Amino acid sequence: MGHPVEKRDLYDADHGKKVLSMAPGLERLNILPFRVAAYDKTQGKMAFFDPSRAQDFLFISGTKMRTLAKNKENPPPGFMCPGGWEVLVEYYASLTPSDNDRIPQPVAA
Repeated sequence: MGHPVEKRDLYDADHGKKVLSMAPGLERLNILPFRVAAYDKTQGKMAFFDPSRAQDFLFISGTKMRTLAKNKENPPPGFMCPGGWEVLVEYYASLTPSDNDRIPQPVAA
């Protein structure tokens, strides 16, 4: 999530881990590390991010993915299985804007 004013991320990559480790009652929680995945443009598929080839990777946020689906645009080939993408596009096509244009409501069948 971008900072509203500055050109930087609002949260760092370990923010969730830090918050959970400070939560009362979760002191003994074992937080497992994970590797970051992104779309590898050279391979045409999702792969573990390699910082030495950062320019070869495309990070597609959830917001970007939802925008593509709402606009019935396709993600890069290999980003997601076509059947799964079709379900997502159909879901967004079934929604209509609510009165306040913020919360989509399912279309009555």
